[in-house]
Amino acid sequence: MTSSEVPPVRWRASIGLAVGGGGPVSSIVESEHGSEGSAREWIERKLPRTRFPAWIPAARRADGVELFGRVARGHVVTGRLVPTWESDTDTAVWHADRAGDRVQWRRCAAEPDDG
Repeated sequence: MTSSEVPPVRWRASIGLAVGGGGPVSSIVESEHGSEGSAREWIERKLPRTRFPAWIPAARRADGVELFGRVARGHVVTGRLVPTWESDTDTAVWHADRAGDRVQWRRCAAEPDDG
């Protein structure tokens, strides 16, 4: 790929941990997809069955540690030592919350890259 070529658009689906309402966020697993629909389907399959990592004790879970899903549009920048994900900062992001064995979606404003 030459420097003038734009990498193809991808959708990154991720399942992460959030601590409290505005606390730190950490990604557990990520998957890249060729369409938004495919990324959302992946979240809908995986998120309800995802378990907390063993290193988070049950007592901490009661303190507001939550699992959530996220789908963001962007692309992978290659040509660097390590390929890097870059979100489209002008595109809304889908957030998914677990609701039993289902997922509830909400569309949010774009977020800065978190790697």
